[in-house]
Amino acid sequence: MKKGGKPEDLGEANRMLILNCLRLYGCMSKADLARRLGMSFPAISANVKILIEQGHVRESGEGDNSLGRKSMLLSFNEEMGFVIGVDIGRFWIRVMVADLMGKVLGYVKAPAVSGGEAEELYDAVVDVIRQALIKSGKTEKEILCIGIGMPGVIRDDTILLAPYFPSVELKKFKQRIKDEFDTELILENSVNMGAIGEQAEGAGKGYDNFIVINYGVGVGSALVLNRKIYSGSHNAAGEIGYMVAEPMKLRDSFDEVGVLESIISKEKIEKFISHDNFQKEVELLVEKYRANDLYVRSVLDEISINIGVTLINLCAALDLEAVIISGGLGTAFGNIFIDTWRSMLGNHIPFPPDILLSELDNKEGVLGAIHKSIEHLFSADTII
Repeated sequence: MKKGGKPEDLGEANRMLILNCLRLYGCMSKADLARRLGMSFPAISANVKILIEQGHVRESGEGDNSLGRKSMLLSFNEEMGFVIGVDIGRFWIRVMVADLMGKVLGYVKAPAVSGGEAEELYDAVVDVIRQALIKSGKTEKEILCIGIGMPGVIRDDTILLAPYFPSVELKKFKQRIKDEFDTELILENSVNMGAIGEQAEGAGKGYDNFIVINYGVGVGSALVLNRKIYSGSHNAAGEIGYMVAEPMKLRDSFDEVGVLESIISKEKIEKFISHDNFQKEVELLVEKYRANDLYVRSVLDEISINIGVTLINLCAALDLEAVIISGGLGTAFGNIFIDTWRSMLGNHIPFPPDILLSELDNKEGVLGAIHKSIEHLFSADTII
């Protein structure tokens, strides 16, 4: 399929409506489409004919109507192209290739670049994308969109508040990826991508208002309000690492490492974790806690209380339906402290939310990049 055949190039808003209807609700006849969309049957027929010719829609068998001539069922062609999701973390670069219904066709996880060179990061991302393409059996010419999740606050082609991330000139980075693969590119904060992934395929399903708290090397969060990511006035909503859980921790000046992040990660956890093998080191820390190591227990219990206070303040202000805990430390500590946090919320706010642990095996960010790419391709904005 030629890239000129992207959904956003179809030209007619009605065709996009038809495509989205079939994509979201499954097989339908022309009469079904006319009723659901409030369009005339001739308009449906004319647009469906073009969509079939372009390969976006296909005929998929007869309907089961009992009277008259059997209707032909139409279905969205999820194989008319594919999208790529990329999640760039401190330790790993994850890449997925998926069809336009989100079915994963190939997945690769590779170590992230060490050091801080932007050129190395670019080369590594391109290399992992190519590895995932090989696994999927797809070719570059079929790529419709690449979605990339990155740490920090993304504003005006600049990454802010990401001290552990290579210094990347985003405008140049985006252009190089676009030129390399000749496709559209969208960027988003990696925790926001994770919330999109949880909403589409994880613990966020069925909730309209929730927060994802990603607790790993640092801590961040993403807010979903009325089923949409809330980014704030400066794209910095969810930077909960800057919250202050107790007055004694108030500062005289700003520091890029926030108070909460400092007391639950930098000052406390980095004593136990060298980052040589993050997951194993976290597992060992949990084992020591369960084995009643008094020092480890005192440290983690203090961290647990600070997280619980943070949850109380967040949920009191936002009246959330659910809190989803993700990240290597978040899910590991959640297995120990989730009942404590539930009790703290129940004791302090009138409508405690559900507290859930992510079950997506740290793939929520790359899955979110897949789903954000698909939604971008089929959004109303692409036909204005």
